[in-house]
Amino acid sequence: MLAIVAIPSVAMLVVGACLSGYLVDQGLRARTFADNVRAALGPTARFVAAAQEERRLTIRRLSQPGQSRSALDDQRQQVDAALAEMTATDGRLAQDAPPDLRASLTAFGQAAAQVPEMRQRVDGGLATAQDTYAFFDDLLALCGANIQGIARSATDATVGFEQMIAYDLFKSAEAMSRAHAMAERAVQSGLSPEQFHELAHQLGMYHEQVQTLAPRMTRQERDTYAALQTTTAWKTLVADDNYLMYHGPTTTGTGPAAVPFAVPDWESAAQQVSQALMGLYLSHSGYAADLGAASAQRTLLTSWVAGVAILLLVFAVLAVALRMSGRLIRRLSRLREETLELADERLPALLSRLRAGAVVDVAAEVPWLDHGDDEIGQVADAFNEAQRTAIAATVREAETRQGVRAVFLNIAHRSQVIVHRQLKVLDEAERSLDDPDQLQLLFQLDHLATRGRRNAENLIILGGEHAGRQWRNPVPLREVVRSAIAETEDYTRVTTVRLPDVPMVGAVVADLIHLLAELVDNATSFSPPQAQVEVRGNVVGRGVVVEIEDQGLGIEPEELEAFNAMLRDPPDFDVMALSAESRIGLFVVARLAARHGIKVSLRESVYDGVRATVLLPSALIAEPEPDRATPAEPEPPTHGRGPAMPPGDGPTALPTRTPSPPRPVGSGNGAGHVAITGAGIGSGNGSGNGSLNGSGGDPGGGPGNDSGGTGRAPLPRRERQASLAPQLLADEPGGPAEQPADGAPRRTPERSRNTMTAFQHGTRRARAGDESEPAPGNPRPGEGG
Repeated sequence: MLAIVAIPSVAMLVVGACLSGYLVDQGLRARTFADNVRAALGPTARFVAAAQEERRLTIRRLSQPGQSRSALDDQRQQVDAALAEMTATDGRLAQDAPPDLRASLTAFGQAAAQVPEMRQRVDGGLATAQDTYAFFDDLLALCGANIQGIARSATDATVGFEQMIAYDLFKSAEAMSRAHAMAERAVQSGLSPEQFHELAHQLGMYHEQVQTLAPRMTRQERDTYAALQTTTAWKTLVADDNYLMYHGPTTTGTGPAAVPFAVPDWESAAQQVSQALMGLYLSHSGYAADLGAASAQRTLLTSWVAGVAILLLVFAVLAVALRMSGRLIRRLSRLREETLELADERLPALLSRLRAGAVVDVAAEVPWLDHGDDEIGQVADAFNEAQRTAIAATVREAETRQGVRAVFLNIAHRSQVIVHRQLKVLDEAERSLDDPDQLQLLFQLDHLATRGRRNAENLIILGGEHAGRQWRNPVPLREVVRSAIAETEDYTRVTTVRLPDVPMVGAVVADLIHLLAELVDNATSFSPPQAQVEVRGNVVGRGVVVEIEDQGLGIEPEELEAFNAMLRDPPDFDVMALSAESRIGLFVVARLAARHGIKVSLRESVYDGVRATVLLPSALIAEPEPDRATPAEPEPPTHGRGPAMPPGDGPTALPTRTPSPPRPVGSGNGAGHVAITGAGIGSGNGSGNGSLNGSGGDPGGGPGNDSGGTGRAPLPRRERQASLAPQLLADEPGGPAEQPADGAPRRTPERSRNTMTAFQHGTRRARAGDESEPAPGNPRPGEGG
């Protein structure tokens, strides 16, 4: 917009400045030319008078060779001085003169340069009186041409007219000077008929011309001319000239003519009249020059006024254009700002609230743009219409999405309820069977049901709600990791290298188990069947880091960066629903991590696989409880939507059991073994039922435990040292006692077990960097044999 306004305005400004400069320059040139013309009047008049006198004296010298030449020499010096002064003024005049005047000035300068040569010819007897007469006539004619050129160069018609009058006065004075020079020659040496005819022509011209110019002179000049006609010199000159004209034939010949008047008086009268006529020329030339200077000053003033007016007009137009464009730009900027505010702030917030199901007064929270009725206002109305259409479509979309999400969550909750009931039934079935093969089959079903429960929880998390499982008290990180591993199909391939003994806040345990289970499940699913997956942990400055590393084929760098971006900023569920990527687990991980401030990142592992790093912030770590031996049971789940949960027995209304595997879990804390007890299937490493299953069984039940009141015989229970040979028993009734020869205590199986346990604990503590000292014979939870 500024360019559209600025370019024509600047162009007009440049044109106006150029035009103003041209006018001012022309005015300055006109004034300078007028000043130079006025400055050239005096030198020109002095040169003309001096040249006329040199012409008369030279002709006398040639007509009477015996006369003294001192007067001629003095006159030549005056001519040279006047010529030098005139040449200087003509040079300044030629700088600003038009081409015609400049050419005339140049021609006069060339003719004036021949004056010394003409003098040499005169002095050497090579030039005649007629040659001298013709040379000076041509020289003074060029001077008159300069005066005529000045008149033609005038920019004002009045000035040019007055300059032509001055030129005619110059010709009249020059004609009188020529006539007197011819008359003196006639008196001194006589004239030929041709020369006498020239004399008559010059006498008649100056008399007639001065009479014709008298009405066009100024009042002062007319008075001067009238006074001249009454003087004795004028009367004497006219009377003597008339005598020569009337008696011309009798005076022609080769000798001097006899005249009845005094020649000296006649010559003096001629000089006085010549000076008077040159004074009239000089006066009128000055008058014309003054008119030219005044005209040039008016032209300059007009040029300045016109230039300033043009510049002011251009600046006014530029200011109006800039003001109008500024107003238009401000309106457009306000429209842009209001539109961007609606597009970037109000509409996204409004759409988010609409997607969340909130009731929004669109008319109150999204004011329509009002910018008048012109073209900008019409554009604003178009934006308003587009916003109305977008908001209406968003409202319909939000309503549809809320309905779909409600149905989605309802189905997910129903599936979760069914899975919980299925787990409860399987738990009861496991307690009622004593056939190991049947228990193995039930355990597989239990494990599949647990995975189904995790899938149902995935659906609830994707729908924006909590899964339902909660713990009231802190749970050790080891138990959290073991529970997550137990929820994985290929749990036998997972090995825990080291895990810090830190308690996690109970409110985050369920989501943390779910998050780690998804990462472990991905690691096992996208790696070869025989490859191992390692899980390790370590305490860092900002919390606890858990690393899950597989030995799979890895992920392409572009895809890995996309996954990390999603983990840093989880997208909306709609984006995932429209995505062709089927890895919903990572999206669930991103949602859970964002909920608790957990940082999850993926990078290439040393095996060219993938290493998932989970940074648990310090806020999720609970204060240690040294008196607590076992983790807290899970709280009953709560649901925001879906059907009511079936009644249950306290914490087991929605069981959160993680079935123990029928074979040892490679946890890195020692190989466990299967124990069949009245509480169901347990694991020697403490993962699964023994820690986070919430089954409510009695791990210490004896044969009298009816396992839930089914009335059936309890499951076989392992009794310590029941399978040992009698000779291996120590300190038991009926067993032999071995007494070392040195009197040391007897080496019993129990003592050997404690020794090996302490040894294993020491090696593990050394590998893990743990400096805590457990009590002798009391291994840590989940350790020992």
